[in-house]
Amino acid sequence: MNSLFHREKNILNIFSTLKSQKNIYKYLIYVGKKINYSPFFLNKNNLLSGCQTKIWLFCFYQKKSIFILSYSDSILTRALTFFLTKIYSNNLPINIINSRSFLFQNQMFRSFFSNNKNNALQIILNRIRHQAVKYLI
Repeated sequence: MNSLFHREKNILNIFSTLKSQKNIYKYLIYVGKKINYSPFFLNKNNLLSGCQTKIWLFCFYQKKSIFILSYSDSILTRALTFFLTKIYSNNLPINIINSRSFLFQNQMFRSFFSNNKNNALQIILNRIRHQAVKYLI
């Protein structure tokens, strides 16, 4: 669980060094464009519902850890989901379930993104936790 905390803290540090909303968007566009591929998991089973853009999330279990891959048709959302997968991927299911994300409570982080983007990130986190429960059983 400690590694999740440190990973979140590292992501927040990246965003805090960018300081302005304009710089954050430029950075997210840069990251999102770097992740421009057609992954094998783009199918209806991995498509998240309730999001404004299309977001696919694929989880698999290997060596007692959950690994997470994500993709979105929106460049900004693609980058944001990338950061979420960096935080939660390669962790034990119990650590994911027990983690209490402070990312969404962070005012600096929340203020940079619209409610729709924050809601999409919450939907992704809920799916990740749901998958963790599935692999825990």
